[in-house]
Amino acid sequence: MTTTSSITEKFSGYPVFTNRDVRLFLGRKAKAANVARLLSHMKRAGRIHQVVRGVYSATVDERVSGFAFQPFYYGTLYALTLRELWTQNSRPEIITLKKIRKSGILIFGGKVGVKLHHLTPKRFFGFDMLVVGGMKVPVSDPEKTLIDLFFYKIRLPIQEYDGILNAINVKKLDSYLKAYDGHTRKTVMNFVKKYLKLAKRGKLRSGY
Repeated sequence: MTTTSSITEKFSGYPVFTNRDVRLFLGRKAKAANVARLLSHMKRAGRIHQVVRGVYSATVDERVSGFAFQPFYYGTLYALTLRELWTQNSRPEIITLKKIRKSGILIFGGKVGVKLHHLTPKRFFGFDMLVVGGMKVPVSDPEKTLIDLFFYKIRLPIQEYDGILNAINVKKLDSYLKAYDGHTRKTVMNFVKKYLKLAKRGKLRSGY
């Protein structure tokens, strides 16, 4: 088996892998420069795809995009899509502990657009693993998704909140909000108090 074939076989089941992963796999004799040239050759041949610099994937799939920014979870509008809490499609929105320079970037050589949001460790919670098309990905739960929408100042037409309001647990939401400032807590809870009953009665999506 050739080196390129062994790399393809080894990492085909991984969401993403890095230069360092390949060097560790090939052993101590693998020099960084040689590995970089090898991966560049494999990319040109279409055997692997570069997600971002130094991070690769076996396929071009937007669902693996967040793994290039670990630790992360998918949130806000993309979480609504993945959890089927609204009918809209949206591009990946990645909540990450990594420092980011630009919020909107293109990955996979410009083929996929993603949105990045930085979050502090104190507020990095409220997500679980969701199976999407056979792949497990971390996605914010309804309560954290609602908070993140307000925290990142993402506003939707009122009827688009119907699905998420019907999915939240108010006690869980309140416990999550303890990690946030008073303004955020007040804004989110006032919104829930105003619209939750309408959503439960099916009037929110109809414009009541």
